[in-house]
Amino acid sequence: MFRQAGDALRVLGTVQVLRDAGDIGDDEVTAADRWNREYVFATLGVVDRPIQVRDDSVRGDVHTWMLSRGKCAARVSEIRETLGLGAHVRLEMMLGREMSFSAMARHLYPDLSEARARMKVSAQCAFLLEQLAYFYRNAQKKRKT
Repeated sequence: MFRQAGDALRVLGTVQVLRDAGDIGDDEVTAADRWNREYVFATLGVVDRPIQVRDDSVRGDVHTWMLSRGKCAARVSEIRETLGLGAHVRLEMMLGREMSFSAMARHLYPDLSEARARMKVSAQCAFLLEQLAYFYRNAQKKRKT
C-alpha cells in the first residue's frame, strides 16, 4: 500500500501501522519522519520534500548545503550513540529501508515463529519511537538553554 507525500509516493509503512493501532502518537510519528529525513539527507544528500524558505533568508550554496548535511549526520550519529546500535539498526530497517515488521522479524529473529517474531519487533519499534521522540524533545530543550 502507498500514500502520497507531496510529489512522492511513499510506502504505507510500519509507523502508520503503529499509529493506526494506537501504539504510538503524533510525537512519535513526527520523530520518525524527522529521523528519516535527516538520515536520507545525511547518507544520500537528497531532500525528498521541498524546503520551506523564509522570505528574509539568504540563498545557500554548496558549502551551506554540505554544512547542513553534516549537521544531520552528526544528529544521526548522536542518536546512534545515545540509543545504541541495536536501536539504530531497527530505525534503519523500519524507516530508512521501509521494511515491514515481517521482513524485520525474519532478519532479527530467524529462529522464532513468524507471528511471535513480528510481535516482538512491533513492540520494540513502538518503544524505540517513544525513545526517539524523547531524544528530540530533550535536544530541543538543550538548544533553548
